Amino acid sequence: MTYAARHAGTVKQGQLVLADPTSWRAAVARHEGREVWVSLVRQQHARTLPQNRLYWVWVTEIANYIGEGRDETHSLLKAQFLESREIELLEGKRLTMPPTTRLLDVEGFRAYMDEVQRWAATFLGLTLPEGHQVEVSL
Repeated sequence: MTYAARHAGTVKQGQLVLADPTSWRAAVARHEGREVWVSLVRQQHARTLPQNRLYWVWVTEIANYIGEGRDETHSLLKAQFLESREIELLEGKRLTMPPTTRLLDVEGFRAYMDEVQRWAATFLGLTLPEGHQVEVSL
């Protein structure tokens, strides 16, 4: 089984300053004697809460229109408009992962929502509400 640890940090003057160095050292110690991958990925702002709320209003409306559940409709939309991704395991094996909205930043999620809205209008003839037209209670 592959174990992936995520550790936040900041690059300052060419050096990595970890937010929690103790946790990092513990993660490294768990892999003593093993070959590992180390990746450095720029932290991006995830989609906004208003984007997320509006998206799930849309998913619910589309689900009701096509007669499916919210989860199934969400899966349909991801498969329709997002790419699957490949990951490489430590042993060199590759897996194809299903599309996910979890990795989209604000701009990527907006582009995804634009595609969903356009598809709903052209394929289903369904006009989805704009953010200002929706009141969502938590």
